[in-house]
This record gives sequence, C-alpha cells and structure tokens, in this order.
Amino acid sequence: MKKDSLICFRVNRDLQESLVTISLDERRSLTSIIEIVLTNYLQMRKMIKETNVERRNHRRKAVLAPALIKQYSPGGTKLDTAVITDISLGGIQITIPKDAKHEISVAPQKSSFEVVFTLPNDNRPIYMTCEPRRVVDSKESIRVGASFTDDASHSYKELQTYLM
Repeated sequence: MKKDSLICFRVNRDLQESLVTISLDERRSLTSIIEIVLTNYLQMRKMIKETNVERRNHRRKAVLAPALIKQYSPGGTKLDTAVITDISLGGIQITIPKDAKHEISVAPQKSSFEVVFTLPNDNRPIYMTCEPRRVVDSKESIRVGASFTDDASHSYKELQTYLM
C-alpha cells in the first residue's frame, strides 16, 4: 500500500499507553498499530473497501509438520520441538509449546536458529537456517515468524519444488 500522506494528532495518555502496549505485544510499530485500528474502523463503517492483499513476497502454504529447532548459545547447543504451521519461499511460522525452554527472540544477539523438518509425503529432512522476525507469546505456546537465510542450499531447492 502506498503511503503518501502524513497525519499528526494528539491523544490522551491512556490511549497512547494502550496503543504502545498493543504495539509491543504485536511486535509492530506504533504507526502500524494506529493504521490497522483506523483501517478496521473505516472498513466497519464501510467508508473504505476491505482488502485482503497479501503483503508478503511469497504466498504461504498451510502445513502441519513436526520440527526440531536447534539453537546455539554460550552454554552449548539446545534442541526444542515445534510444529510448522505455514511455510513459504521466504520463511516459516512455527509454534513452540509453552513448556519448552525456548530462547528464541528478535534480539540481535540471538539472531538465528536452525530448523529441521520433513515436508508432507516426503521422508528427506529439510535443514534451514532462520532469523526470527516476529515472536508472539500466548497461553499455551510461542508463535515465531521467521525468514530463511540460506536460499542457495539444497534444502531450499527441495522446498521450492514442494511450493511450486
């Protein structure tokens, strides 16, 4: 979506703090949250047309595939179990059970992890290195949206074949 206009306005402190809290929870910028709220309101009032335009570069495909997450830390290598819930040529969304002692963060010092999984109807393991882009904490699990960093690997080529 092209953004070619600037809006500046004042709000009370409670509203600002609520929006900031939501932006931190959603791991989005405050501007993005305000735009979402305004867009949803205008769509509800039928002032603008609803759009379901995909903002990602690659279409996602829903899957349910078990996975292992391998993280490197100063204390050694750590493995966690997870479930891949969707995948694209750009990255994956994984769900990690809450009881796992995960250390995935969007902080730069923990910038990458490896994920190992198999594609549906295929027994060959896929090894991908990922960088977390969005981490959402819920009651039962942690959802991680991550982008792939090794698009020249043999595993990435197998993924391309599966998704095309």
